[in-house]
Amino acid sequence: MKRILIIDDMRDRAAWLKASLELAEYDVVGVLAWEQVDENSIQAALADVIIVDADAPGRDTLEQISLMSTTLEKPVVVLGARKDQRSIQEAMRAGVSAYVSYAVKSEDLSGIIQVAAARFAEHKRLRDELKVAKSQLVERKLVDKAKGILMADHGYSEADAYKRMRGMAMSKGWRMAEIAEAIILAKELSA
Repeated sequence: MKRILIIDDMRDRAAWLKASLELAEYDVVGVLAWEQVDENSIQAALADVIIVDADAPGRDTLEQISLMSTTLEKPVVVLGARKDQRSIQEAMRAGVSAYVSYAVKSEDLSGIIQVAAARFAEHKRLRDELKVAKSQLVERKLVDKAKGILMADHGYSEADAYKRMRGMAMSKGWRMAEIAEAIILAKELSA
């Protein structure tokens, strides 16, 4: 997590942040103003971490942060942010990995970036696990529906319906969910 992209409209503050990061041996791959920020400019920077120096992230800023964090899968650090609970909650919902509401010193930056990267990685792991669990649940429902069709149409027991589906999946090299979808589709076509 050594490649950093800075997004800040205030040139002096961005220059200080860039110099501080470079002293801490980070590679600052770009400094953008908010008007320059879009998906392409962020992807082109090839940053590991994005640092946003903003006093109070507004709605558009939060939408951009959400894009960076989730779509582009980058940890986002907001520096110089407001301390009020509403701003903090909105930033966290947008996917901010670190939200720092105090004046940052040069020596604080490395620790903040490390924590943000670790928090982002953990959040991504949990999101990925949730995605897999949801996918497995959908597949399980498909298999159950297909078993029900085989049981109703052919008089199979639940175990026999499952065994026949599993056998077909193995012989065709398909996943059980694909076999289930085919059974459901065939039933819908015959209705």
